[in-house]
Amino acid sequence: MSDNIVLTFWNYNSFSDFKPEMLEDWVNCGMTDPVAPMFSLSKDDHKKYIEMLDRASELGVKMIMQISEMFLDHALDGNYSATVASVVKEFGSHPAAGGYYVGEEPDDRLSENYKKGIKIIRDADPDARIYINMGSTERTERSLLSKTGETLEEWCTDIVKGSGGDIIGYGSYNQLIYGDPCLDDHFYNLRIFTEIGKKTGADVWSTMLSSAHYNFRVPTEDDFRWQLNTCVACGARAVVWFRLYDKLIAADYHGSPIDEFGEKTTRYYDLARVQKKFNYHYGKLFSHLDHVSTAGVGTSFGGYFYFLPGASDLIDRAVSRSAMISFFKDENGGDYVVVVNTLQRESTSVTLSYTDRVEKVSFVYKNGEQLNVDFERNGRTGSYLSREIWLAPGQMEVLKIETN
Repeated sequence: MSDNIVLTFWNYNSFSDFKPEMLEDWVNCGMTDPVAPMFSLSKDDHKKYIEMLDRASELGVKMIMQISEMFLDHALDGNYSATVASVVKEFGSHPAAGGYYVGEEPDDRLSENYKKGIKIIRDADPDARIYINMGSTERTERSLLSKTGETLEEWCTDIVKGSGGDIIGYGSYNQLIYGDPCLDDHFYNLRIFTEIGKKTGADVWSTMLSSAHYNFRVPTEDDFRWQLNTCVACGARAVVWFRLYDKLIAADYHGSPIDEFGEKTTRYYDLARVQKKFNYHYGKLFSHLDHVSTAGVGTSFGGYFYFLPGASDLIDRAVSRSAMISFFKDENGGDYVVVVNTLQRESTSVTLSYTDRVEKVSFVYKNGEQLNVDFERNGRTGSYLSREIWLAPGQMEVLKIETN
């Protein structure tokens, strides 16, 4: 497990086009574990790749390496094991080596490649993160599972427990289309994948949208905040942005954080602001919290239950026009309550009432270094209605709960 919620992006650059200032741009945007440009063992400069890893180490980030010869569509080739061994020997022990991205959206033809390849990588590098990505539940079921006959849970379980994978990645973008059915799709994917992650012991990495295409809109600062915070509050361990760069020839893709000429757009600064603030207050904290449950308050999407009186032994009531409430525990069994505004364009408030068990409630900032006490019982009995917690679109507040 990383000691920070992973923030990264889909990197479609070739290593031959890599410039050192690009790494600085990724770090300054708040990326904790940048995906490295695509590297070819046979064509690219190994010395320069090591220099990139050296600089990443100096900047305090891990690089998720994507090396073309390690992609899982090659896993049934006779020399795949030797290729993996050579990569692990040359790059795997570097302090900035943060694991391997090795494939996405398998279909039925590649299913066995994925399972065999992940096992080969795990055997060669037992502690490495192995990142694969599927599509949404609908895409994975349509393109893979309808042909293999497996359920999504069975396939993920086989990848994790049968092959040694440790990450379940998926992507879903309908949250950047207006309308309740689109929000329902976002939360449905979150719920299904995080439930499977709990059962298998894998970390869930959610791919969210930072580049407009098809009928998806250009994201705003509110959209970035909303996507990041809803994913983390529902139990995801990473957010992977699709995508950071536009290209001169790329159909209708537009509005990315970095444009087709390599210039930063307003979206870059919006995303950087959201991610750096998240890292400052919550990134390390959430890497040490375990998600227990999530419910909707006022409205609910994706099959999450509505929060009702008596549903929690910490919170009597939760009142809001549209919010979500999540419960987490730390490694010592301590309780945390997280509230997020699920409106994408409007501020709203959440009001909580605490049960008799609750003695003290504090807002958590600076990854737990700053605790702003909101409520102390001081001898009172019965539930206590807190003040309103006002939230911008997608804003999150974290409460540490101390009980008797």
